Amino acid sequence: MKHSDDRGFVGGELELDRCETGMVHPQLTNGIGAFASGSQVVEDERPARREKIEEGRIRLRRLAAAVGEEEVEWRLGGQEVSPVALEDARVLVVGEKLGRCGCAFGIELDRQERRLGSERREDPRGADAAASPDLADARATTLACEHLEEPAGVRTARALEAAPLGECEGSLHERWDHGCNTSSVLEPLPLPPHWAPEHVGEVWRVDYASRFEDATHWREEHELAGAAKDRFRIALVVVDVQNTFCTPGFELFVGGRSGAGALDDSRRLCEFVYRNLGAITQVFPTLDTHQALQIFHRILLLDEQGRHPALFTQVTAADVASGRWRINPAAADGLGLDANYAEEHLRYYTRTLEEGGKFGLTIWPFHALRGGIGYALVSAIEEALFFHTIARYAPAGYQPKGDNPLTEHYSMLGPEVEADREGEPLGRRNQPLIEELLRYDAVVIAGQAKSHCVAWTIQDLLDDPTVQRRHLEEKVYLLEDCTSSVVVPEVADHTDDANAAFARFAEAGAHIVRSTEPLVEWPGCIGEALGR
Repeated sequence: MKHSDDRGFVGGELELDRCETGMVHPQLTNGIGAFASGSQVVEDERPARREKIEEGRIRLRRLAAAVGEEEVEWRLGGQEVSPVALEDARVLVVGEKLGRCGCAFGIELDRQERRLGSERREDPRGADAAASPDLADARATTLACEHLEEPAGVRTARALEAAPLGECEGSLHERWDHGCNTSSVLEPLPLPPHWAPEHVGEVWRVDYASRFEDATHWREEHELAGAAKDRFRIALVVVDVQNTFCTPGFELFVGGRSGAGALDDSRRLCEFVYRNLGAITQVFPTLDTHQALQIFHRILLLDEQGRHPALFTQVTAADVASGRWRINPAAADGLGLDANYAEEHLRYYTRTLEEGGKFGLTIWPFHALRGGIGYALVSAIEEALFFHTIARYAPAGYQPKGDNPLTEHYSMLGPEVEADREGEPLGRRNQPLIEELLRYDAVVIAGQAKSHCVAWTIQDLLDDPTVQRRHLEEKVYLLEDCTSSVVVPEVADHTDDANAAFARFAEAGAHIVRSTEPLVEWPGCIGEALGR
């Protein structure tokens, strides 16, 4: 295929003769401005969308398909392209992934490809005999992102990651009309009868059998379809909404400055899930997962007199170097560690934290211990997520983190220190989760604590090279009324630090929103897609 660096496509106009492409698929005529050769462009009936299309040039370095009479779609770097035309006509081709802004582009075919296109009309479903095996099926062909150069206007309108071709059956037009999260489903739903906000601060057994029946009836009553059919996909990430952080009386209840921060956050989060069941595609809860013998628990450190540090002690690299704090050799034995290695690791770890601009080593209360009550989700949140799973056929994607004894793990995407001084891994970056989140059109983040695990999760997500390269920061939404900061009276108040971090995230392109605002009124792609 030819591609030309000096050929400009203005608004996506190009000339195609009858040999270059098949007839227009009747279901795709909406959104195509067609005009006879030599005449003027027929303006799209959606001027707001056309205004989003910037003049630009896209080079298609590889197009591994021929066009037949039927609609053919390609996944092109996360963007679905539907090349269509009128016989003996010039066309404006709009490539659209449902729920996203359209973008215009041009395609140039050489003589050989025009001939192949003509031959393919004889057998639109067959493979071209002269083609290599990877070109045998136009519908199966997927092009890598590096083969596409995008103008800025296209780049900012793209989805986080398009679903692979074939996941959603039916034409673009059909999926737009019949996508499940449309029309009345996107109106805020009423709160279900079982919802009891006064019990959010309590621990109780979720009645799964009753909630199954309730969610099934709720789905039928409100015509909720399976989340797999969503045309606009929203991931809700809930960070560490466990009893240990969110329930009063537990070890690290995040009270914020109000003293009731996480309790109020949990109530609003549950109501956000219930009211937006039809819009939330999948929920990803993270679980802080610890054991008693970890570097941030008192048992692992001793002072010169053999005493354990007090809670919330800040262990600095200077303290360790001076001998004020050292590894408890008995605890090192219990972990199967050589005492000298453990001592060297403590020095390396505290120094690496400070050099990397991370929080210093803090001695936390024993918390989120695997198998304990504190480790479990808040009962009301667990119930809401189970209700969503049944109502939308959407299992939650649980993400444990933090079980390595030699590092803290605030972010759900990676540990504070990834390797020891010898280069051995202490934990790995959760790249599969990042890639999964990038397949959604928007990512909404809430949970505890705003100053620690939530802040570092957002920072790691925005720092991801793919997010930065594709300018996807605007797909990230932060529920500011569903998260609170760590405040320990007379010891530490991280509220200002957390607010400053959220201001940086907003400056980078993320959206700060409130759970009580209807999704259709949110800024950016969510409000734009769901409010259309």
